Amino acid sequence: ATSDGIYVLDNSNSPAIGNIVRVQGTVAEFNGLTELTGINQFSDCGPAGLPAPTAINLPVSSLADFEAWEGMLVTFPQALVISEYFNFDRYNEVVLSSQRHSTPTSIFEPGPDAIQAAQDLALDRITVDDARTGQNPDPAIHPNGSVFDLSNRFRGGDTVQNVTGVLDYAFGEYRLQPTQGGNYTSLNARPAAPAAVGGSLRVGTFNALNFFTTIDRGSSGCGPSGSLECRGADSRDEFTRQRAKLIAALADLDAHILGLVEIENHPGDAPAADLVSGLNDLLGAGSYDYIATGPIGSDAIRVALIYQPAVVSPVGSHAVLDSSVDSRFIDSKNRPVLAQTFEELASGERLTIAVAHLKSKGSACDDVGDPDNGDGSGNCNLTRTTAAQAMVDWLAGDPTGSGDSDFLILGDLNSYDKEDPVDALLAGPDDLPGTGDDYTDLVFVFEGEAAYTYVFDGAAGYLDYALASASLAGRATGATIWHINADEPDILDYDTTFKQPAQQALYEPNAYRSSDHDPVLIGIDLTP
Repeated sequence: ATSDGIYVLDNSNSPAIGNIVRVQGTVAEFNGLTELTGINQFSDCGPAGLPAPTAINLPVSSLADFEAWEGMLVTFPQALVISEYFNFDRYNEVVLSSQRHSTPTSIFEPGPDAIQAAQDLALDRITVDDARTGQNPDPAIHPNGSVFDLSNRFRGGDTVQNVTGVLDYAFGEYRLQPTQGGNYTSLNARPAAPAAVGGSLRVGTFNALNFFTTIDRGSSGCGPSGSLECRGADSRDEFTRQRAKLIAALADLDAHILGLVEIENHPGDAPAADLVSGLNDLLGAGSYDYIATGPIGSDAIRVALIYQPAVVSPVGSHAVLDSSVDSRFIDSKNRPVLAQTFEELASGERLTIAVAHLKSKGSACDDVGDPDNGDGSGNCNLTRTTAAQAMVDWLAGDPTGSGDSDFLILGDLNSYDKEDPVDALLAGPDDLPGTGDDYTDLVFVFEGEAAYTYVFDGAAGYLDYALASASLAGRATGATIWHINADEPDILDYDTTFKQPAQQALYEPNAYRSSDHDPVLIGIDLTP
């Protein structure tokens, strides 16, 4: 019931690994780690060899179970899944679990079942550190114990077996400080291209992860007012790297209409124009164009639309949903929705695209009376839900004057598919399912319960959607998620912040880790 190992804080003696030592000091707790400190006697009794590691299996029945192994040499004999890697670039940490977990509210309605799923996940994870104390280490170490480089990468969903080291406790969690690498198996290879979706028209959505043409110098200068701090690239070199990755991804996605999320809210449409220019340089003049809107809303970021003019043509003017249109849509929290009608040239058929980016869970909405209620939905659930209700009501009024009932909602809804905002969108404008004006979640229909576009805290789910109106849903021929981002460690992205030169050199101008969200692509057959 108690550990047979202890951390000794001793700056004076350095015995060899495998030696027996005798030490005298004071037992203490340092931020939850039991240690022996204030060493006043020390004897090195010579070599004896290491004890056999103690086997641990996940999940544990309680986090308190780890306490009995704290400070000991342990091994995890299971093939454990690499489920989280957000801190790999900065701290060389990965999280392993016995299976790949879905985000609770992508499987369960918010409430007791979702809360239980989150607790189950907490018992089925161990952080594997790197036995180094510094930040931004060089070299980065792969979980197999070798240097992480372009010939020795990993992706989420791959496995590591027989991970062995000392069980540590630091920064609020138990973690393994490895003494040897594990047996790595690649099970989730990079997809070279998105899966085929059929149809005559391909429509997609892509969160561009703060694509700004204005360089972030750490001061204000962005947003329609010019008073907001910029985001994205911190230097011209970073911008070039970010742009190359995005253009590679967008070109290979090959959507005829694409809703972009998280681009700079620039008064002159510069980010959309710049991406279109890069695509046309790569694919040929006139391959893409963009809907010129000017600034939308007051935030530093907004949504946008680009399209292939050889396949579709915009019809009429775009429309915007913000607080001035419907007070339920709080545009100081949610980014305004952009709608545009397009006509498919081959068929003469029309559909209206609405691109949305609802309020994130990352900051509170207490100022509008919308706290995190603890059911798994996170911050701002009501703010997103009322915005969703406003959106379907607005679209029911045909804001672009399309004269057609085919509507497709695209974008990052910052809600998993069992949460209230998505329920409100699926129910349609009168919130009464089954009355003929419901929306259909095409990702769910074609990709199923385990679909994901995003990985957060060791769990995978989707925040990026294609929701089709009742008249359009039956004309959808497929939907796919192109897993180029969520499974990739961000040490491979464009950002050079904190990275040592060797880690900066891991960059490649390809689609992989061009963002933190995976793009969604759907196929539609608009033939009359």
